[in-house]
Amino acid sequence: MTSPLLAAARRLRRRRSVIVGGHGVADVPAAYDPENLCVAPDRFRAQVELLLGAGLQFVTVAELTERMNGEAPPPGFAALSFDDGMDNNLSVLLPLLREYGVPATVYVTTGLIGRPNPWLDPRAGTRMMTADELRELAAAGVEIGGHTVTHPDLSLLDAEACRREVRDSRDTLRDVTGGPVTTFAYPFCGFGPVAQAAVREAGFSAAVTGEGRGSWERFAIDRAMVTGVDGLPAFLAKLAGLYQPVYDSPAGAAARAATRRPRRLTRALRERRRRAAA
Repeated sequence: MTSPLLAAARRLRRRRSVIVGGHGVADVPAAYDPENLCVAPDRFRAQVELLLGAGLQFVTVAELTERMNGEAPPPGFAALSFDDGMDNNLSVLLPLLREYGVPATVYVTTGLIGRPNPWLDPRAGTRMMTADELRELAAAGVEIGGHTVTHPDLSLLDAEACRREVRDSRDTLRDVTGGPVTTFAYPFCGFGPVAQAAVREAGFSAAVTGEGRGSWERFAIDRAMVTGVDGLPAFLAKLAGLYQPVYDSPAGAAARAATRRPRRLTRALRERRRRAAA
């Protein structure tokens, strides 16, 4: 029997292609990941299996943009992308990609290579990939894309600062991996005409954003940004472009306020159960 979620995913596949945006895949306690950047492996498995079951064909972001020809790509494709360059992209994500036989794109902030993870508590045991780890990831067939040097909001920088952030990150990644660096992701999903011009000038073929801030315009491609607390219904709503308009509406704000305490209690209970099972 076809589940309602699978039926909805199949309708989505007939209508459009999708790009999933995220950061890490790892089991990280909520207290150590305040921005919910890491998706638990079991949740990631469920997401990939839903898309595979719906018949979507997985490609890298670069491969998807090659199909655009000045407009949206044909329906039925899915691209997985991960920002920043966390070490679990190699240790946890890569084995899962190999298991399912699907590709992915990782956007690397070059100034963070080999450094502690600035967004997660040190007790999470998650850092940023080293140059050797990036080479291993690229050698495994993962697309490596640009994500600036220092992770600024490019919409707030002048032209020269944007050019420097974009160009230097591209050059470093080329030197590290020895391969092409053809697509770019805007940190914080922030961009404007100046940032777009810098990406074009640096020779990138396309750039992605997220959170409903883009479209299928080649240097402002929208992504469904997925967090560690998104269940499959929210995941699918984000892919369909339905989640963000509701989230940004007055009704969405009221619903979040009304359910904030129950959601916190649910997360705390889930964490206690996880610790008890460990």
